Amino acid sequence: MIQGLTTALIDTSRDVFAVSALLLGFQYGVLRRPIPHLRRLIGGLVLVVVGLAFFLIGLELALFPLGELMATQLSSPQFVFGSDTVPDTPPWWKYGWVYLFAAIIGFSTTLAEPALIAVAFKAEEASRGTIRPWGIRLVVATGVAAGISL
Repeated sequence: MIQGLTTALIDTSRDVFAVSALLLGFQYGVLRRPIPHLRRLIGGLVLVVVGLAFFLIGLELALFPLGELMATQLSSPQFVFGSDTVPDTPPWWKYGWVYLFAAIIGFSTTLAEPALIAVAFKAEEASRGTIRPWGIRLVVATGVAAGISL
């Protein structure tokens, strides 16, 4: 468990560092302004890394195994064909449940994505209320669901 947490912390730190470096480079290189409340920013980044690491561990322990089990059951020959044998060239539509499952998972996880929620609220703020956060989230989630299932 400790090794998994260490790996998650290292991987998450690397990912957050890449995004942070981009933002810091833009702030200093393009905007040429110092970062206000630098200590607060660093503390927030540490909390983001720790929170994301625990979140990823939770996903790996609970949701990923459940999703794999459901996908295995939805694609099993007993469920799809009603027998233990698979035809030589099965038609793709026989696996419609797998496509539907993937689309629903893609839609719901995208809709709940914290980064998308934050971007949607910032877009509403920047547009002075013209762009609605729910609209952005629904369009992106629908696009992800369609992309996964098609």
